[in-house]
Order: sequence, then C-alpha cells, then structure tokens
Amino acid sequence: RSEVRQSEGGHVPMVLAALKSSSPKDWQELKESLREFGVKSGLFKSIDIKLLGTTDSDPFQVRIKVLGPASNLVDVGYGVSQILPVAVECLTAKRGQMLLMQQPEVHLHPRAQAELGTFLGYVVKRRRNRFMIETHSGYLIDRVRLDIRDGKNLRPQDVCLLYCERNKVGV
Repeated sequence: RSEVRQSEGGHVPMVLAALKSSSPKDWQELKESLREFGVKSGLFKSIDIKLLGTTDSDPFQVRIKVLGPASNLVDVGYGVSQILPVAVECLTAKRGQMLLMQQPEVHLHPRAQAELGTFLGYVVKRRRNRFMIETHSGYLIDRVRLDIRDGKNLRPQDVCLLYCERNKVGV
C-alpha cells in the first residue's frame, strides 16, 4: 500500500493500514494515543483496522467503536472522519515539524473542540511539533488558555494568539 499525502486527509486510512501491517509496535502506540483522544473528546472509544484479506493489497476497514460494536468509519459521525486525519498527522509528523491547519474543529461538538486544544498541547510538549492554526473555536482557544494556566503541557511562551477583526478598511 502506498500513500499520496492529501491535505484533506484521504490518505490517512492507508497510513493506518500500512502501519498496522509493517510496524505492530508503532501501530499499538498510535492506536492508544488515538483511543485516549477519542475517549477524552467523547468522539469514540476505540479504533482498529480490520483486514479483509491476507495481503497488503487486499481491502480493509477502519473500525471505530462509539457505542456498542465497532462500525466502519464511514458509518460513524462525520466529526470522527474529519478529526481522524488531523490527529493521525499530528502523531505521525516528524518531531519538530510545523503543521498548518485551517479550522480543525469543524464538525466537532464543543467538548471535542476543547479536547482538541489539550491534544495539540500534548503534541507540542511530547513531540516538539509546532502549529499554525486558523480557528473560530472559542472552546479550543479557551482550553489552551486553561491548560497554560493549569500548567498542562503548554507554557505562556509556547503560544502566540493573533486575533483578527474587521475595521473600516479590511481585516
């Protein structure tokens, strides 16, 4: 399986399937980090890859457990399929790499938006990645502010917030 990176995240299922096949230890670490985010955000309880054959070129499903038995990714809430590429890219990017994101909170409920702020702080602290994020989410911003206040993952010098507003000439 080869992947061509796509800004919309369409390559992420292939990344997950390839990781499960080629590096079980790395897959387990990634799977646990995704599970932890899923539980804390209220989006899902677990994630796995179900291989539908015996070779790397055979089909597979990304299976998400929300309530009850696991379901195919395409059958769960839209927010899960939208945030999964964001989370996977954050956890698989090279250490220290900068990632640019435009409204990663879209299609997430408020609890998940807030938890995304904590998750991004975790990635900054543990992986030393940097982010430039354009967001309209007060929940995400407030969580980052609260995490700084509470000494979780981020320090004030780790964050720069630019607030843009319209005036008579533009933004």
